[in-house]
Amino acid sequence: MGIPTITIATTEFVSLAKDTALSQGVVDGPFVVVSHPMGMIPMDEIRKKADDAFPEILKAATEWKPVAKLPPMRPAYPAERLKLEASIEDINDIFLEKGWSIGLPTVPPTPERVAEMLKGTNRKSDEILGMVPPRMGVLTVEMVATYAVMAGCKPQYMPVLIAALEALLDPKANWRGVTTTTATSSFLVIVNGPIVDEIGIASRQGAAGSGHHANASIGYAINLIADILGGSRPPSPDKSTLGGPADFVCWIFGENEDGLPKGWEPFHVDRGFTKTDSVVTVMGIYPPVDNIDHWSVTPEEHVNWWAHLVTPLLSIGGPAWITQMDQPHIVGLGPEHAQLLAGAGWTKERFRKAFWEKARIPLSAWPKGSPNTDLLIKKFGPVTPDTLIPITFRPEEFQVLIAGGAGKHSHFFAPFPGCFPVSRLVRK
Repeated sequence: MGIPTITIATTEFVSLAKDTALSQGVVDGPFVVVSHPMGMIPMDEIRKKADDAFPEILKAATEWKPVAKLPPMRPAYPAERLKLEASIEDINDIFLEKGWSIGLPTVPPTPERVAEMLKGTNRKSDEILGMVPPRMGVLTVEMVATYAVMAGCKPQYMPVLIAALEALLDPKANWRGVTTTTATSSFLVIVNGPIVDEIGIASRQGAAGSGHHANASIGYAINLIADILGGSRPPSPDKSTLGGPADFVCWIFGENEDGLPKGWEPFHVDRGFTKTDSVVTVMGIYPPVDNIDHWSVTPEEHVNWWAHLVTPLLSIGGPAWITQMDQPHIVGLGPEHAQLLAGAGWTKERFRKAFWEKARIPLSAWPKGSPNTDLLIKKFGPVTPDTLIPITFRPEEFQVLIAGGAGKHSHFFAPFPGCFPVSRLVRK
């Protein structure tokens, strides 16, 4: 448009800035780099950084001219073939060295294995599902099959894997944000309907843990695609401060529909599907909070305990990241906790309302520099340091499902900023 535009980034994040620009087709651009950090420093240091950077900003705005050109792209289909003669161990070493794996062993994706995996779907192998951020790698059905082989999937898992990837490619899932943030974020994948039992998705005892082949291999395949095809690798463009195990295998389990109390509908029915539909729902999340409650004998006691467990999450769900207050949060009730509520005649709606009214924390808990407090004033009226602020703007933002098996545990999944749950039908 002919308007001079400068990107200012710190020394730690300029590589992410350049990667992001390139993935959006901006091959060359004026970048002004300032020393890291920008946050949690005194105002006089901030002013000095601005003053020191201004001459370079002025120069970039008045003198910069583009030089670089977009690098050539290889066709997305068919995938390139390589001939390697080596042991499995050596091939895994080569893949890791080349950046074609993420640290766990993989199954070599030979053309024969990929062809066998493609038998699990009637989608054409050259069909493009979308472009995987942040690198914007082109995701074909053939490429899904390739990474499914590497992760040890079975062909019958392909429809669930494809549905999960189609959901993640929806802009509402904020795939780029989850895979480039400094946060310990990952994706949550929930499976509902007949497909859960048909392919052996674990949904009961320890469903999100080890020992479940379908869950583990599908979750591993998703992360292989995110990190290799999408290019989200630390230290850049994946800027995770610490990261976590879900960077290898994302959170994935089926809803325990057999554990639903009488009168309660499955999660996917609440989201507008029918009971006989097979559905995959994804959402970018922070590590969940485990609610251990062996002691409550009434719903009121249980909700009170819930509220005190999750209110520390207001540091990520309040005015510091106020967009999260307008996003759904997922409550994975253990079957025994759900039965306590339902046994007293409580519905999901009553639980949501009671939870929302109880889970609050005073505004004084947040740092003074937290942005967007003016939006809180508009939403809740005049606020003081003692005003109690809820996790979400509305009780309806708590989406409830039944997670796991026997035991007095439930889980709370807070969304990563800008992430909304996205559901897709499984197309067999």
